[in-house]
Amino acid sequence: MSASSRVLRRVMMLGGTLAPVAAVAALLGAPGALAATAGAAVPASSATAAVSSAPQRLSSMDLGDSLPSNPDLLRQMMWIKSGQVPEAADGDLRVATFSAGLSRSAPGGLAEDLSEPGDEQGLQVAETVQRTAPDVVLLTDMDVDGGEEVAQSFRTNYLAVGTGGQRGIDYPYMYVSEVNNGVDTGADLDNDGVIGGPGDAFGPGDFAGQNGMVLYSRYPLDTDGIRTFRELPWTAMPGHTIPEGAYSELELSVLRLSSSSHWDIPVKVDGETVHILAAQPSRAEDGPTGAERHHDEMRFWADYLAAGTGQDEYIVDDEGEPGGLATDERFVLAGDFGPLTGTALEGTDHPSAVAGMLESELIEDPEPVSTGAENLDGDQPDATEVLGREGGEWALSRSDFLLPSSSLTATAAGVFWPLPGQLGSQLTRVESPGGEAGEPNATTPSEHRLVWADLDLSGGGSD
Repeated sequence: MSASSRVLRRVMMLGGTLAPVAAVAALLGAPGALAATAGAAVPASSATAAVSSAPQRLSSMDLGDSLPSNPDLLRQMMWIKSGQVPEAADGDLRVATFSAGLSRSAPGGLAEDLSEPGDEQGLQVAETVQRTAPDVVLLTDMDVDGGEEVAQSFRTNYLAVGTGGQRGIDYPYMYVSEVNNGVDTGADLDNDGVIGGPGDAFGPGDFAGQNGMVLYSRYPLDTDGIRTFRELPWTAMPGHTIPEGAYSELELSVLRLSSSSHWDIPVKVDGETVHILAAQPSRAEDGPTGAERHHDEMRFWADYLAAGTGQDEYIVDDEGEPGGLATDERFVLAGDFGPLTGTALEGTDHPSAVAGMLESELIEDPEPVSTGAENLDGDQPDATEVLGREGGEWALSRSDFLLPSSSLTATAAGVFWPLPGQLGSQLTRVESPGGEAGEPNATTPSEHRLVWADLDLSGGGSD
């Protein structure tokens, strides 16, 4: 799909909100407006009209300036000021991912905190999800040592209960499973002379199940079709990037590819199936081979989606079933993929797997943005994570991704990151008195931001 057609098809995302013309006109009582309230779904064609008729960027305008003569710009300004994310259009599937930071320092801690309503961070994460109202949401960086119990507690005591003036959301279906985080390998991977501890685990974590993943859905899951790849050996991948001499033969024999897990979860939506391909790969700082592992964890998805080419021949799921995803299946890559996602492995000839999939038109990037990010760094409106400060400047990163297959049409996408003073902005503040820049504070659940995308399942995907 050409860049121009992608722009025409996208709905403008500004300051944590969309800018649909008809809904804003109704808010202002403009002539010919639809009888819709702020937050109501409007046809994508109405919303994209604002894009084509608005040559200047609204995020750069001062709301205290004189009002523009262009009525579309005026309507968009009102939406920027509100910061409210509207409902998905009828027939669209809204998918979201959020690195929620629901982690505790000891096993059982999160399960205890969420066992009853009232945990402050639980309320913040729930409100963040409710303000975007996804049909399917993947939460990463969530302790799952309590298994289904902790996932059910969060669903019942938080997501289903309205928070911050929002409506509660009923997610009848969920998926949670074991992860590699904090699970002991039985080998001295960090060469400290002691077997055991975080440095000797299959994936980063102080205890088994720390920093795991949970998927919630309003639509049924094809439980028989779910595949996990937690136990796939790293050395099984042909051409892996494990540095020579980094590990002993014994250590190589136990290493797993996934630092957390790789999941393929089929969601059944009104007779259609969409595969949620979920992961949270290693980061460069996760051990001496973190960058190499990240590269190969992302390359796994490229191989998994290359069925019939031979690239997927090494792939075997945890139930012993071989092979990748059938080429006619529709999917969304989702998760906290980290800052390294779009870059080649430094000092090698190994390119970015995501860049390669985009170039081959296997996936589409809906390019979600926010003015919350742009307000901090005008060069990174697509950022989803606050890394901290460098020399007085904010360091931001696009770390969290939703990448649908080219057979799907993304009608809208955004990052929930309102400007200061907008609705929900208390959930996305980047610092507070006495707090460390970029770290969660009393009103911010995570240094990450929720990413969402609306997908039209009725069409044939990109042109």
